[in-house]
This record gives sequence, C-alpha cells and structure tokens, in this order.
Amino acid sequence: MSSSVALIEALQSIWEELPALVGADWPVLEKQLLVQLRALDAAGSDAQDVIKAILALLRPRDAAWKRLVEESAAQGGGVRQKSVSAPAPAGTERLAAQRYVIVPVMYATDRAASGKREPAEFFGGGRSADGALAFGMANVSIPDDHRMGALEAPRMWRLQFRADPEKHVVLLDIAPLTREAYFSTVRDRIASAQRKEALVFVHGYNVSFEDGARRAAQVAYDLHFQGIPMLYSWPSEANTARYTIDETNVYWSRPHFHAFLRSVLTETGAEAVHVIAHSMGNRVLAETIGQFDPTGLPAGSARLRQIVFAAPDVDAQTFVELAKAFHGCAERFTLYASSGDLALQLSKKVHGYARAGDSGDGLITIDEVDTIDASQIDTSLLGHSYFGDNRSVIGDLFRLINEALPPEKRYPLRSMERNGKRYWLFPG
Repeated sequence: MSSSVALIEALQSIWEELPALVGADWPVLEKQLLVQLRALDAAGSDAQDVIKAILALLRPRDAAWKRLVEESAAQGGGVRQKSVSAPAPAGTERLAAQRYVIVPVMYATDRAASGKREPAEFFGGGRSADGALAFGMANVSIPDDHRMGALEAPRMWRLQFRADPEKHVVLLDIAPLTREAYFSTVRDRIASAQRKEALVFVHGYNVSFEDGARRAAQVAYDLHFQGIPMLYSWPSEANTARYTIDETNVYWSRPHFHAFLRSVLTETGAEAVHVIAHSMGNRVLAETIGQFDPTGLPAGSARLRQIVFAAPDVDAQTFVELAKAFHGCAERFTLYASSGDLALQLSKKVHGYARAGDSGDGLITIDEVDTIDASQIDTSLLGHSYFGDNRSVIGDLFRLINEALPPEKRYPLRSMERNGKRYWLFPG
C-alpha cells in the first residue's frame, strides 16, 4: 500500500473524531487539510511533499496526532510515532497556506519557440523547423475554490487585471526537456502513479499553447485522473480570424502527432493511454487512429483505451469513412456532438458540408463509435468547449475514463434510436 493511500485511509477512519480531538482550532485546520487532500489527488509522483505537509498540520495537535498514529499502526500504515519529534520539512508553511494545487502537464509540441521567457508566450503560433517536436513539463495551478468544469481566468469586470493562482487556472512555468529526459521523466511519474496510465489532450482551433496547457490540467483535475496528464499542442494561431491557417497547420501536424502517440504507447511504461481531442484537434486524432495498426507495436506497449472526439470539427462523411478502420485500435470510441454548437455551424457554412460534432439531422450514428448528443445541456458562449465546461459532460467523462463504463451504464444518458442505430442523449 502506498504511503498516500495509507494516510488517506487512516484519516478517513478518524475524521469524525478530529473536531473533538482538535477543539476550537478545528474549522481552520479542516480547511487546511482539505486543501492538502485536494493537492494529494493531483500530486502523482510528487505526493511525498504533500504528505509531509499534512503530517506537519497534525503533528502539533497532540491528541489528533496520537490518534492518527494509532489508526495508522492498526491498519499497517506508514505514519510512525517516531515522526513526532521530526522537524517540519522546509516549505511546509508555504504549502499549508497555499490555496491552490499544481498539476504538472507533460507536453509535446511542434510549435516554434518564440524566444520569450514568459510561460504564456514561450511558444507562438508558428511551426517548428522541420516539424521537430519540443518536449517539457508545464505546471498549471488549480485554485482551491475551483468550480468543476470552469477554466477560471482574470475578469476585467471584477477588477482582476493579473492572473492569480489562488483564483485562476494559471500556466505558472514551463520546463523544457530533451526528448530523452522527457520520456525518462514520464516513465518515472507513471511508475509512481496510482494508475499507470496517461491522458493525452489535443486542443482545437484558436487555442494558444498556454490555454491548451490550462485546459489539459483542468480536465485531468476535474476527472480526478490518477495517471499522468499530457498535452499535444499543434501550432494554432490562437486568432479567430485565422481559421484557414489553423486548418493548414493541423493538417501539417498529423505525422508529428502520429509519431508522438506511438512513443507514448511504447516508451513510457504506461499500461493504458486515453486520448481526448477537441474541435479541429480531432482532425489529427481521427486520421491517426484511422491509419493506426496496434499489431505493429512491440510487446509490452500500452493499450489505447478511451478515444474521445469532443465537438469534432471534421467533415462528417470523412469521419464515417475513417471510423471504418477504428475497430481493434482502442477499447472504446466516444463522440460528443451538439446542435447548439455555433462554431461548428459556422464551419459547416465555410465548408459546405456537415461536421462530425454537429447533431441535428446529420447526427452520426455508427457501430464503431458511441455518439452522445449533448444538445440539451447548457452550453455557454459558442457552446464549443462544452466538453470541458459543462459538469454533465465532465461527469460522463469521469465514468468513461476512470470506470470504463459503457453508455448504457452511465447515468443520466438516455438511449435513443435513429435509422435503426442507437445513440445516447443528455436529457434537458
């Protein structure tokens, strides 16, 4: 049993006793403990620092500490009495007072570096030379009062002029790594993770590297994903007026994503890999999977488990053709669509043909993919990021990725039928 699991189980056993053991300080201590327990959820291989912070909060409360040690010993856990006299670790005060957690996102990108040092501007919208991938780790803050599905950012009308990690989802820093160091780091993190899995997020049109990293962290955090979150960031211009440039760049990025995904499957030590793509990012995912041959992977490679096409800005007929080759490439394929997605409606006008992520009369219903019609749930703004913004979709993704449940077992999805084919509906 890992030290983090042992500590959580011991705390669960004595939680209702703690108010009496701690006394008048309990309301303050409870808030501090909840912050650290949320941090423990996102810590992965960095869990030891968070565990030390939790122990440092309890150690000065003699009665609570004694009870924790007793319960840990009874369960065979790792909280030892000799730790009572141990000094608090360096940085404990900062960790205890910190009102946010840090989610490390392992990134790969074929964007060109801008030459700027600020994390938000480190990568621009241009292409890397010869399509070379850059690798590294991006640390993203999730505030303690984060609302599930939200991507909190400064709001001028609230007189918020700067990003604050205690209030917003912020790209804090970027640590570039060589390819060798990158995959070594990923292997180490997966080896120590509660689940030896990776979740790869591919962003869509009009998304900067910064916002791609923020969204990847937010989705992984809200899913309580116990493996390693990863980001593949292709060179979107992050400009609504440059749709056609993004289209060209996402097409250019396909072989680079294919090579990256193969490396994730073969070089990380993961047992399973999930992939979520949004909007135009589905073009690299759908075409990669449509040409993917898992039988060509070496022994010991990870298994592609859940493939999620969220609001795909892909020609609907092209998607159906590609899907014919999906069988056997992954355990399950899921498509989220909506008739209220105005961005996809605009894309349909530009291209003259229906998009795979639009529902209505053109809703895709095929044997190879579980189609989820999200038209009746609340979608804000253009409705194009509902997969990450709406609690219903996040909840459904949780049951899909963490529990591998088929749609018929994922409440509140309702079974529907069209043209003799089954699909699923979020009730309004």
